[in-house]
Amino acid sequence: MKKILLLLLFCTSAHAQQGSYALYDYDNLEYQVSYNATEVRPIASITKLFTAITVLRSGADLTEKVRVKGKSNGRFPNGMLVPRNDLMKAMLISSDNRAAETLANTYPGGFDVFIRDANAYIRGRGLIQTSIEEPTGLSQNNVSTAAELVSFLGSIRNNEAIRNYADDKTAEILIPKGKKFIHIRLHNTNPSIFKFDNILISKTGFTNPAGRCVIMLVEKEHRYYAIVVLGQQTIKTRSEIANELITASPLPPKATTVADPIVFESAM
Repeated sequence: MKKILLLLLFCTSAHAQQGSYALYDYDNLEYQVSYNATEVRPIASITKLFTAITVLRSGADLTEKVRVKGKSNGRFPNGMLVPRNDLMKAMLISSDNRAAETLANTYPGGFDVFIRDANAYIRGRGLIQTSIEEPTGLSQNNVSTAAELVSFLGSIRNNEAIRNYADDKTAEILIPKGKKFIHIRLHNTNPSIFKFDNILISKTGFTNPAGRCVIMLVEKEHRYYAIVVLGQQTIKTRSEIANELITASPLPPKATTVADPIVFESAM
């Protein structure tokens, strides 16, 4: 209890009174901590988790090599043939924008069908404040709330493919080029994942309109929690809040849940 009181004091300090954040207990269906959880905000590269689940739900062959095509920066040169698996790794581990664009551009039916299917998935889960207009998160029109991101993460938390892609600290991709290989090294953009071993899904984000963001699924004492931090000014502040939420001692279940109940459906 002392730990959670210290956490509440930290999260309500002057430097933390911006953006949104939430710590949600999936087992007891209640918020342990929340601030501005229903405020609609740009979500930057958290978008890429929506891109990933949309591609997975499409049934696209993840081993198929597709031609890299995108206007954003990325580790893969335009025109290179790369398996979707490797594009997913680069997108979720190191937040590669061109990888995300390529996955949308090579989506079965094309880019417009990708956007349609992504937003149909969002609406199907009752996320009325969430929408995306492109796959990377560079658009400030890709928006959600901390509360709806908690619900979204609950829907994908048991997805093994997402977990396999989104919890790696580092990875190396080898792309054949003639008799040699191009080595592409990936480094996770979330500093917390190098500090804690109980993070099962992780995705950071940053644009000027969105600020510093992160979403995580963590396990503590055999209970699963969502951590969402949006709209922070610096990586340091974002990480301080996230790390305090990760290490907060779980509160006992409340007699009456004060938060609106959240229904989690299978993502696949």
